Amino acid sequence: MLDPAQLFNQALTALERGNRALAVDRLERVLEARPDDCEAAVVLAKTVREDGDLSQAETILVGAIKAAAASPADPIEAYLELADVRLALGKPGDAARAVKRVLAAEPNNWEALYLLGNAFVDVGALAEAENAYRQAIATNPFDAEVWFNLAIVCERLGQVDAAAEAHAMHERLATGQ
Repeated sequence: MLDPAQLFNQALTALERGNRALAVDRLERVLEARPDDCEAAVVLAKTVREDGDLSQAETILVGAIKAAAASPADPIEAYLELADVRLALGKPGDAARAVKRVLAAEPNNWEALYLLGNAFVDVGALAEAENAYRQAIATNPFDAEVWFNLAIVCERLGQVDAAAEAHAMHERLATGQ
């Protein structure tokens, strides 16, 4: 019987080689042995999400996060992935709750702030989205996608100059200039 670490490594190798079925099998076996393994849960959730099963990805992440609550495991990445999955499922309120768990532990987590901005956009709270994107940029000014989303929000808010600046920064980052 392989230990969970070996199973996890086999899963990663299987993913590198394009054998998704083997990777899913190995990751499921890891989570059977260690239900609180958030790293394995995130990789499995991303894999099943890429295969089109958002609901299963959500279930995997929720299970790992609940199991991690009783262990020293760090569920930050699981919460971030859960928020992204919930946004894709059209559940911005649930996504925002997952993000707020991350921000309670890491107030300057740029990815959480970015996802929070996306959740605000989904419910039409554009001023709040702008604020979240600007906070994400203050923490990590090098992510082109955050700049792009800020530009779109600024356009919708009628902030022509701010939108143009954000679009220009997005272009520079996206093209590596």
